Amino acid sequence: MIKTIFFTVLTVAFFYIVWINNIFAPHEKYEMPPEHRKIAMDYKYAKEGRELFIQNCASCHSVRYDALYLTQVQANPMLASLQEKYGKVLPRDVYEAVFMNDLNALKESFGKVPPDLSTIYLVKGPEYLYNFILEPQKVLPGTTMPPVMAGRPEETAKIIAYLRSVSEPPPQEKAKRNIMGVVTIGYLIVMGILIWLWRDRILKKMGLH
Repeated sequence: MIKTIFFTVLTVAFFYIVWINNIFAPHEKYEMPPEHRKIAMDYKYAKEGRELFIQNCASCHSVRYDALYLTQVQANPMLASLQEKYGKVLPRDVYEAVFMNDLNALKESFGKVPPDLSTIYLVKGPEYLYNFILEPQKVLPGTTMPPVMAGRPEETAKIIAYLRSVSEPPPQEKAKRNIMGVVTIGYLIVMGILIWLWRDRILKKMGLH
């Protein structure tokens, strides 16, 4: 019984940390005007944000989860044949091996390869991204990120809307997944209790309890 309670508490604590009070999420406070936050949180701006990302960000950053690669990679004829073989979203090891020269060129220019931004929204949040994209040196002094979106807050918010659409499912799908998670936890708890009761009954029949 003690083990069942222990693993139940451990499971509940895990999902509490992941869903409700994520200790790994950023806790710095950054300001974002309400009108721009509204744009960043609206999925209808994701398509426009994607085009803005391609025009302003794709020369350095990829979004692999959306099959959006570096501009120089997109122009490489090998990309199409690789996508036919592996699918639109290339395995990371294949991507890095085949396009190593393009990635190394960026490394020579910036000191390291600029990160893929597929999950950056989940890691940093909209407020951080908004401030960093507009004023990278102010948020992260010494960064090699150029202020390509300086003075363009509304367009920046649309780029964030796009990054959010890649990182998170639409609200209806997210609600379904949350419900599925709760049901799964409930199932595990109930099954744990039933298994313990069954075990206890077997041990009693064997005279070991």
